[in-house]
Amino acid sequence: MQEKIGFWKLFFFILKISFIGFGGGNALMPVIKKEIVENKKLLDVKEFDQIVIVTNMLPGASVIQCISYISIKLLGKVKGIIITLFALLPHIMFSFGLLLLFSKIPEQYVQIFAIGVLVSIIAFLIDFGINYLKQSRQNIKLPFIVLIFLFSFSFCFFVPAPFNVPILAIIFVLVIYFIIYWIKNKGGK
Repeated sequence: MQEKIGFWKLFFFILKISFIGFGGGNALMPVIKKEIVENKKLLDVKEFDQIVIVTNMLPGASVIQCISYISIKLLGKVKGIIITLFALLPHIMFSFGLLLLFSKIPEQYVQIFAIGVLVSIIAFLIDFGINYLKQSRQNIKLPFIVLIFLFSFSFCFFVPAPFNVPILAIIFVLVIYFIIYWIKNKGGK
C-alpha cells in the first residue's frame, strides 16, 4: 500500500502545499489528503483522519504539524525536520511580501482581497466537511449530525464572545455522544 517517496519529491510537494497554504488550517487538509492518501497512497485514510484529529487538538498551525508528521514518518527524523523547516520559509517570505505590498496599496483594496480569500477558505472548508459527512454517514446517523450542527451553530452565533469557550461545546457534544453510545451498547447486550 505504501509507495516509496524520495526526499526531493516530498520536498517539492511540501513546498507546493506551503505556497498554496494561504488559508492554512483545515482548508488545506483536502489538498494534502488528495495528494498523500489518494494519489500517492503514502498513508491510508484512517491514519490521515487521525492526523487531522490530533493536529486540531494541538496548539499551533495544523498544516505544519501535518506536514511534519508526514515528513518524519516517510523520511525519518533528520530529513523530516529539514523538510518541515523548509516548509516554513514560503509562509515567512509570503507574509513579509504581503506586508510590504499591503503597506503600499489603499486599504479598501486590501479589504476586498481579504474578503475574496475568506470566501475561498469557506468554500474549501465546506467541501472538506461534506466529504467527511459522506464518509461518516455509516457510523453516525443523520439526526445526530444535525444535532451537532445546530448546537455548534447556536453556540457560535448566540453566545457572546467572552463566554463562548469552545471547550464547553466540545464537552457537551462528547457527553451526548457517550450517552448515545452507552444506550446503544446497553441495548445491544
